[in-house]
Amino acid sequence: MSSHFRNRGRRIWRKLLGTGDPPERVARGLAAGIFAAAFPLPGIHVPLCLVFAWLVRANKAAALAGQAVSNAATLLPLACLQFRIGSLLWPGEAAAGERALALLRKVNEDYWAWGAPLASLDKIGPALASAGVAVLGPLALGVLVTGVAAAVCSYAVSLTALTVFYGYRLRRRIERGLGPQVLHGHFAVPESGAAEAPDRAAVMRYAMAKAHVVAPSVKLLTDGKQAYPEMLAAIEGAEKSVDLETYILRADSIGRQFAAALCGAAARGVTVRLLYDGVGCLGLPEEYTAGLLSAGVKVAVYRPLHLLWFTHIGSMNRRDHRKILVVDENTAFTGGLNIGDEYAANESGGAGWRDTHCRIDCPETARQLRALIELAWRRAEQLTPPPKAHEPPAVKRISAGGATGRGECAATSADVPVWVLSNKDLLKRIQVRQTYLRAIRRAQRYILIENAYFIPDRRIRRALRNAVKRGVAVGVVVPMYSDLRIVALASRALYSELLASGVRLFEYPVNMLHCKAAVIDDVWLVVSSYNLDHRSLLHNLEAGVLMLDRRLAQAMRTQILGDIARCKEVTLELHTARSWHQALAEALAYQLRYWL
Repeated sequence: MSSHFRNRGRRIWRKLLGTGDPPERVARGLAAGIFAAAFPLPGIHVPLCLVFAWLVRANKAAALAGQAVSNAATLLPLACLQFRIGSLLWPGEAAAGERALALLRKVNEDYWAWGAPLASLDKIGPALASAGVAVLGPLALGVLVTGVAAAVCSYAVSLTALTVFYGYRLRRRIERGLGPQVLHGHFAVPESGAAEAPDRAAVMRYAMAKAHVVAPSVKLLTDGKQAYPEMLAAIEGAEKSVDLETYILRADSIGRQFAAALCGAAARGVTVRLLYDGVGCLGLPEEYTAGLLSAGVKVAVYRPLHLLWFTHIGSMNRRDHRKILVVDENTAFTGGLNIGDEYAANESGGAGWRDTHCRIDCPETARQLRALIELAWRRAEQLTPPPKAHEPPAVKRISAGGATGRGECAATSADVPVWVLSNKDLLKRIQVRQTYLRAIRRAQRYILIENAYFIPDRRIRRALRNAVKRGVAVGVVVPMYSDLRIVALASRALYSELLASGVRLFEYPVNMLHCKAAVIDDVWLVVSSYNLDHRSLLHNLEAGVLMLDRRLAQAMRTQILGDIARCKEVTLELHTARSWHQALAEALAYQLRYWL
């Protein structure tokens, strides 16, 4: 019995000290404690450092360690130094140093008594209030400057030192044969209690508040080898209108095939519009768009970069990241695929990027997606036809085979409840995130997410952590080799927190994983252009669809589990074993997450 209580006491003690916390959390705690110690107010340092540590989700014990620099001997010299620094930066007239020094000495020696902190504070308050702005202003400014500088320096130094120490300790364990093992991906999905399809109440618990549309037919399309042939066939069969909105459009083999299809539709009298982003298509040749315009295709660019674009950096930061194709206001495609050879199969000369798209045959859903294109079209800059006619080159169509490189067939289902997701205006900026949060909080069995640029905010991370506590299996698939290195570094800065909370992380090593898809409990699935990062949340125009369908959800689950089988799992020990400069680069990249 005594051994039981002793072990339990040790566990409680370790939890209080946060001995299992990663270096980033401990370093944040030290920085919070140093920042609190910069305030020359004795008696409130301990609660202040605990509050700061709670705000930045840091190690509380490490925050208390920062109080070693704050005591009766250091209080007066630190306050004098802060006043002198603040006097140099203060915009107004500062008091003479002798006057401020006399006040600080009086507070430290006459008013403050460590045995009676409350009574001391009653004396210090009126004394400081009578000092005036000429003393308090420079002092407060000096406190802020020295506190921030000391916290930043201590965070960088402690993070480096702790990471080096953790790596050294782990290498010693590896030498003794106790090190981490590289794991190949395996994720077990908990079995459902009922084999039959869930009833309507069980399905609609994952639904959004707004009304949905029942689509007669929905098809999941894996990679460009499935999606591109269907999209080109739909354009070639168009009778009234074609509306294409994309973030990236390249003048390569795939791009020329789409150009030929759009020009052919325009030649048949079909109304064809193409909208692309000015940054995503920055290198698109003028001859490419000239050929489209000469053929009768209407082309517009969303926020192109002009000569003085840097004078409007705030507005230019918002990009059109949607990928939508609407044909005859009846058939719609959306998801994560741009138009370029990156997404084509390797055997077709492409890079074989992994992505997910979907086709929806439903007039109401097509109308809603076309309305999103219409709104962005009005804000875009339309191009004018060139004086000299251009003809797009003749190209060879890619095969219309329905299989991907892994030999899978596209999953199709009928009468599917569908919600169109977007962030078309200020009030809808958080719609997609709220959709994820609602479903994660209601998950009962499993959550599977594939995301190219995974930098979730605190609410998403908290929801995933709480789901694990409820017994839900949570797996996230991210690329091992990202096309945006700095985004991958910022994403890995969150690995320690996610892994410590029980979320399982898998890195896809085959090629770039560009998916923005998720499935929950064989019922709920999302296919969109939305990354779980700050850029999609705050800046970009995004679009996608939420669907509640058992057949499609099971197909999505099988697809993601197949990807996981090819992945390497990231463990907390493996992540902790990375080099100190890698950890430091991740921490610095994460500070730039607002712009990534």
